[in-house]
Amino acid sequence: MFSNWANDMDVCRFMRWTPHKDKEESRDILNGWLEAYSRESFYQWAITLKTSKEPVGAIALAVINEYDLCGDIGYCIGKKHWGRGIVTEALKAVLNFAFTSVGFNRIEAYHSINNPASGKVMQKAGMTFEGMAKQKYRSITGFEDSNMYSIIKEDFDRMK
Repeated sequence: MFSNWANDMDVCRFMRWTPHKDKEESRDILNGWLEAYSRESFYQWAITLKTSKEPVGAIALAVINEYDLCGDIGYCIGKKHWGRGIVTEALKAVLNFAFTSVGFNRIEAYHSINNPASGKVMQKAGMTFEGMAKQKYRSITGFEDSNMYSIIKEDFDRMK
């Protein structure tokens, strides 16, 4: 985690967390994830390479609104793996999990307008652009205007 993505400012630029200072910080984050797995609504995975099983990124699914069965997905991957379709494949797998195993009806994701590659990942996974939200979230560099994408279960099922 530390070496492959969490210590890299280029990876963290649009994230809510700063680059990890050392392996101990990454270890603490991982331990927090392990503790959080006891909650049914916590979904966080490593993105690994098929060949070596090496972790190269992370992807998470969060509950936005339990009553409306709506969730949010976020992800990041190490710079040397950008543009290889790895995150798109991971996103498709998490969407499948969200709709078929958890029972979500709608999944949303957003990205900084300054990071259009992330939007391409969402599009390739079958998500639809819904619009731009001004200052949607605060990254480590400031508030980010963001493009919002979504997909509903009905559309996901049609894609299958």
